[in-house]
Amino acid sequence: MRAKLVVVAAFSLVLASCQDRPIDELSYSELKSLSLELHKRCWAQGVKSDTPEMKMCLQQEFTRESSIRSNNLQARQAMGEALIAGGQGYNQGLQQQPSYRPMNCTSTPTSTWVGGPVRQVRTSCY
Repeated sequence: MRAKLVVVAAFSLVLASCQDRPIDELSYSELKSLSLELHKRCWAQGVKSDTPEMKMCLQQEFTRESSIRSNNLQARQAMGEALIAGGQGYNQGLQQQPSYRPMNCTSTPTSTWVGGPVRQVRTSCY
């Protein structure tokens, strides 16, 4: 179960990293696509093209996008470190478990007289 959780978490991190790469690591086409997305955000707010307000809006959206990506990267790194620490703790817990030892038990019946009915059985394990 734990292995499935780790695999799912790792896969989701890989998928999330596609959209959360730092802006300076984007290719030209990815940067162009991001620029169009930022323009769409400003247009959706009612900002007109080729105005000082558009320039301010784009700067703010760029700063916001950059901060979000940075925070997401830090969160993913923290999650990865937590998964690693959890795995190490799990492994250490397994190593600290006592190893299996075979146990031998002996049962001795007792009665009131020799050959009489068994009244009690005493069991000793070592």
